[in-house]
Amino acid sequence: MLEGVKVVELAEWVFVPATAAVLADWGADVVKIEHPERGDSMRGILSVIKQTGADTGDFNYLVEQSNRGKRSLGLDVRDPEGKALFLRLIEGADVFVTSLLEPSRRRLGVTYEDLQAVNPRLVYARGHGFGQRGPDADSGAIDAVAFWARGGVGSVFTEPGRPLIGQRQAFGDYTSAMFLAGGIAAALFRRSVTGKGGLVDVSLFGAATWMLSPDILASHYSGVVPQMGHSGDAAPMNPLTGHYRTADDRIVILGMIQPDPHWSAFCQAVQLGDDTEQAYDSFEKRSYDEAIWRRIQETFASQPLSHWRERLEGSGCVWMAVQTPPEVPDDPQAIANGYVPEHPTIPRARLVASPVQYDDGMVELTQGAPDMGQHTEEVLLELGLDWPQILELKERSVIT
Repeated sequence: MLEGVKVVELAEWVFVPATAAVLADWGADVVKIEHPERGDSMRGILSVIKQTGADTGDFNYLVEQSNRGKRSLGLDVRDPEGKALFLRLIEGADVFVTSLLEPSRRRLGVTYEDLQAVNPRLVYARGHGFGQRGPDADSGAIDAVAFWARGGVGSVFTEPGRPLIGQRQAFGDYTSAMFLAGGIAAALFRRSVTGKGGLVDVSLFGAATWMLSPDILASHYSGVVPQMGHSGDAAPMNPLTGHYRTADDRIVILGMIQPDPHWSAFCQAVQLGDDTEQAYDSFEKRSYDEAIWRRIQETFASQPLSHWRERLEGSGCVWMAVQTPPEVPDDPQAIANGYVPEHPTIPRARLVASPVQYDDGMVELTQGAPDMGQHTEEVLLELGLDWPQILELKERSVIT
């Protein structure tokens, strides 16, 4: 979809690099500019990753997931000659993506106004923590701070009085990355009509408010946060929604929000018996009823998940087992749709495809993340530099 589109990335960590990875999935040529000595700071995060208990050796899955399909240019944009090479890249680019905050952009001379003067057709995309206006516009942030905490997401997943449920790795980053990629695609469409580039902006805080919009709107209007989940302490209004634990300590979630059409099939599938089916054959009879809720709980607790898979498959009931991350890649639906394909070059490793598919086809990953500065010579030769010039720049550490 984006074949022929040239993207220049000046970003670190996950949010904005993941945005450019999505663009690469869609066919764009992405040149990732990295510090010529240390590269993207995420390259040095393996020691922190190991503290999560998932020791993946040298496989930096966050770097691979967020940077697959790109070319890496080791370039010091603070050096005058490095800055001149950067601007030559911008002259021929369609999209620029950055995670730099405005003070850094001004200091380097890479603000939207700076680059628009170089290339009026450029789509300039920036991703950051809290939005471009207000007292915290220039404050640094990670997604746990701006998305999970300030955006209120963590609060709705944490039961009152319980310890805060922590955010999973890069949860807000990857959510926000898709939003920014979609905004870039819309800006490219507008450019195809008007010939003009433009500015695209997504913050982690803003993305969280969108994700949490039903809770924000309802609670602002009523003063009460909706309680959509069922804590398990009392009989629910609808026992055909919510979760039930099996004999092998797995969880089945029922999702029949219009339960009456499913009641008979459910009773037959889990073998509640004809007497129970007839006694509770309406929503009103089941609603907040302790006896039927306990009966369903005990029924699920009597058998392992494998039993309930056999009973519920093909029943027409809306249900699913809660899967663990290791189970997802082997899910038949994940395999059939190419959601977690094999890494193009690293044996045993996998990457997750970006979720948008086009023309009834699946995302094809042709390469993983580049090594730092892997394509420096290639990119600079394309810009018209010769080998003596490249060697001179390397000797002065402008490039790597």
